[in-house]
Amino acid sequence: MPMLDSITLFFVCLPVMNLNQRIMEEKQRTLSQHALTYGLMTGAVVIVVSLVLYIANLHMNRTLGYISYIFIIAGMVYGTLEYRKKYLNGFMTYGKAFSSCFMICLFTGILAAIYTFFFAQFIHPGFVGELLEQSREQIVNSNPNMSEDEIEQALTVSARFMSPPFLAIWGFLANILIGAILALIIGLFLKKEDKSVTTAV
Repeated sequence: MPMLDSITLFFVCLPVMNLNQRIMEEKQRTLSQHALTYGLMTGAVVIVVSLVLYIANLHMNRTLGYISYIFIIAGMVYGTLEYRKKYLNGFMTYGKAFSSCFMICLFTGILAAIYTFFFAQFIHPGFVGELLEQSREQIVNSNPNMSEDEIEQALTVSARFMSPPFLAIWGFLANILIGAILALIIGLFLKKEDKSVTTAV
């Protein structure tokens, strides 16, 4: 009974077909989910580092502030390598490597921006004042001939862009810009072409 055999074969294969389809869909949407996971993890580490610097009263040290980028780079590299190993059979195009690194930095930047707002608004309300004082010192050191009125005018303009919301926005935009540059560079080292496919083509 060929008809019955065909129907039986169809229903036997249907679950396997559905499973394969779900696996393919999972792999297609994994990049953003994977990047979200590692981006939030990296962002959490950056926040912890920031809080440690604040507790140690070193949060105004700009040199130490760059430590955060070491953890961001580490998160981008590790997260992308994990994605390449788990979902791409150890191979990765430059485009995928760039996308993974950039999205990890994107989600890290979002979490860091939220933290920056809460830090400046609630955790340390005097943060903006400290930034303005630091700006004053820089202005005086770089322009010793400026009058006090000119310095105050410059600080008044700066103060407009140093509210907690603005700090969060500028910080986010800076992270995205730097993240894009880092992703372009890191992607070159993390890509791994499948030579067997290239040879077959």
